[in-house]
Amino acid sequence: MFNKLFEPMKIGNLEIKNRLVVPAMDSGTTTKEHLFSEQSFNYFAARAKGGFGLVITEFLCVSEEGLSGEAQAGIYDDSFIPNLTELAKRLHDNGAACFAQIHHAGMQSSRKATNQIAVGASSIPSPNNLQPVRELTTEEVWTLVGKFGDAAVRSKKAGFDGVEVHGAHGYLIGQFLSKSTNKRIDEFGGSTTARARFASEIIKNVKKKCGEDYPVIVRISADEDLENGNTIIDSKAQAKVLEEAGADAIHVSFGTIVSGSVALPNYIQPGFNSINSKEIKETVNIPVLCVGRINDPSIAESIILSGAADFVSIGRQSICDPEFANKIKENRLDEIFYCSGCMQRCFYTKTCEESDVGVSCMINPFSGKEGNWEIKKTEKAKKVVVVGAGPIGLQTAWILAKRGHNVTVLEKEQYAGGQYRLASVPPMKQDLSKTIHTYETLCNKYGAKIKYEVEATKEVLESYKADTIILATGSVPVIPPIKGIDGDNVYKANDILKGDRILGNQKVLIIGAGLVGCETAEFLNLYKNNITIVDMIKEMAPLLAKAPRRHLLARLKVAKVKFNPEIKVLEFTADGIKYEHNGDQEELSGFDSIVLGIGSKSYNPLLEVSEEICNEVYSIGDAKKASDAKMGIYEASKLAMSI
Repeated sequence: MFNKLFEPMKIGNLEIKNRLVVPAMDSGTTTKEHLFSEQSFNYFAARAKGGFGLVITEFLCVSEEGLSGEAQAGIYDDSFIPNLTELAKRLHDNGAACFAQIHHAGMQSSRKATNQIAVGASSIPSPNNLQPVRELTTEEVWTLVGKFGDAAVRSKKAGFDGVEVHGAHGYLIGQFLSKSTNKRIDEFGGSTTARARFASEIIKNVKKKCGEDYPVIVRISADEDLENGNTIIDSKAQAKVLEEAGADAIHVSFGTIVSGSVALPNYIQPGFNSINSKEIKETVNIPVLCVGRINDPSIAESIILSGAADFVSIGRQSICDPEFANKIKENRLDEIFYCSGCMQRCFYTKTCEESDVGVSCMINPFSGKEGNWEIKKTEKAKKVVVVGAGPIGLQTAWILAKRGHNVTVLEKEQYAGGQYRLASVPPMKQDLSKTIHTYETLCNKYGAKIKYEVEATKEVLESYKADTIILATGSVPVIPPIKGIDGDNVYKANDILKGDRILGNQKVLIIGAGLVGCETAEFLNLYKNNITIVDMIKEMAPLLAKAPRRHLLARLKVAKVKFNPEIKVLEFTADGIKYEHNGDQEELSGFDSIVLGIGSKSYNPLLEVSEEICNEVYSIGDAKKASDAKMGIYEASKLAMSI
């Protein structure tokens, strides 16, 4: 099964043991001295140990004025070689080939990091940075060609098996390749071929300084997702030019920093970029790598089998599960943590506490904590009862069981998942349900018993004689005390998503413009409903991460969902609401049904009785405080390691 994924293949003269690649991604673990930290080493080593054939480092800056951030790793002088040597050694020691990605940010450089005016292919400022950009002179371009070559020499001295030249995502090389940012009139601008000259000369310089047998991958954005940006037509032509210059492989990426489509959320189909990689592969005679929302073994295998690519780059999925490759090879598919595309911990790295730095994963908070978080065997096994088989309860249970505790999970419903299961119902959220399946699998593997359709009454809890009770009873919908809210045509969003209430071909009013309300609206749109959302807030889904929010709002716009902001509901009527807006009282009517998507509040009815019968009681997740799954799963993991 999945035999093609584990066939060796060469890039240049270097044999890679399988077709699974960890692409370059910012780990958030490097230092302000532009070095990899011990956390970095552990993070990368875990992916190598997890079975990936090739690991490509996050971007390494070749020249100080090209730094994209204050802590970007450097390769612009020899002082970085010892640090890079240690990284290459860790990767090799754990079984992976490794390439260093060499990079210059160009117009995307950070003024804070460089204290200089940004330079670029042309003097076009980035819409992201809104800072002046100075066009590089022809002489400076040739100097940078040499600096990329020198960086490759350092990479080779440090022990890396090859380099990847970062020509994607609107950084400097991408700015030369793109017709949207390259307006030069010298030999590095103009035609599609001329725009590829900078990248071509870099390849030639690397080969000249490192030897023809030192492999070079070039990463390009096949489609920049920009008005007047490069499309697949441009990229096919340029890929051929890069091959002729000596590139040993083309890494087919998508989007730019400006288009906001470098890393894409759950609203984009998994494996979407294989359409582009297939076109590139049909154009060149060197290996092609495909990257872009590849989070499933079957999709990865099909991309190889269909001839769309020779290698698959497993980006966010490798953050979610560093053992992805090994689990596929060992047929442990049910144990895979599947990336849901939420982007909450890997791209928007908002931390859960002060000590929580670097990328991680909502589903698997152990990611990024390699060498720090460890599931150790307990010195004293306890009898533990966990109430609630939502994601927080199940995560707690399998970790405790793995540590050697005797764990029983009590769930009053016939299925696990709780609110998380409902969250997987709206369009493009299906991968969330895989998380519950993985947690259940791990509970079974480590011996945590799950009892379904068991109500955790005082008598039931007493019968277990538990040393520890953990309450993961979750949350319930908020039902504000507003006149008429108990009307016959007023429903909770949960009832809609469960399928208890079916609304079709109706005019529907949704109260609540947070994530619950917006996703319920998108779900109801499938059933040809005419939908209006109202809320006191000014914007829809304001707490959702930037990229997922942009896609969700675009989908709601296509669905013609109307939004009335700054509405305070005063009363529910037979076919609508009375409300206050800007101090005036008005009425909205003509609706067949009203749906409450206001949010949730903590539900913890067993705390008092649990404390009466057990000396060690913990409330976790929403049972402790209504929050989000990211925080709940993180705290559950910490608790389970501490008991």
